[in-house]
Amino acid sequence: MLSADEANRRYFRRAYQTGQHGWAAEEPSPYVVAFLRRLQAVVPGGRLLDVGCGEGRHAVAAAHLGFKVTAIDYEPLALTRARRSARAEGAAGITFRRADVFRMPFPPGSFDGVVDFGCLHHQKKSSWPAYQAGILRVLKLEGFYLLSVFSPAFAMFRGSRRRWHIAQGAYRRCFTARDIRALFGRDFEILELEEERRPGLWHSRMRRRC
Repeated sequence: MLSADEANRRYFRRAYQTGQHGWAAEEPSPYVVAFLRRLQAVVPGGRLLDVGCGEGRHAVAAAHLGFKVTAIDYEPLALTRARRSARAEGAAGITFRRADVFRMPFPPGSFDGVVDFGCLHHQKKSSWPAYQAGILRVLKLEGFYLLSVFSPAFAMFRGSRRRWHIAQGAYRRCFTARDIRALFGRDFEILELEEERRPGLWHSRMRRRC
């Protein structure tokens, strides 16, 4: 039987081979763009990490706002698509790199901001502490972090008591506001926590505590 991690890898490999999946590939989320504009006012030209960058839509948006962007994904086909998108959009200077969020190859305090749009909600609960430790390691003190994850309003969780599903081979988990505060509240000041009811996502803007 496949582990959840290997099932995820196979799912994303197929998704990027075919381009058939359920998320936007080109237009950045308005919530991410709003976060980037706020960050731009605080650290113009700062260093930004896009975790699980996919086709690169948020990395491209950040580059257009003047950030020095590093975008990582563990799926090589995602990075191929992201590089192609960056060229098409004229977004120069993005470093695309194959890397796993649990083994990020960056020195401590490398980034002023981190964006995770849809990576954590594919990780098992037992992996959350390791995920958080990795984010804390690479983010500067008082650096900013945007997390976007499934909420219980997401279609596959709506009306269900179960908080996780394996759909088309991929592990998915929804979060409550309490989950987010419990996981991140000690190490981060949660500046905003807003639920986008359709499609069903929490967007949390945080600042790392000193």
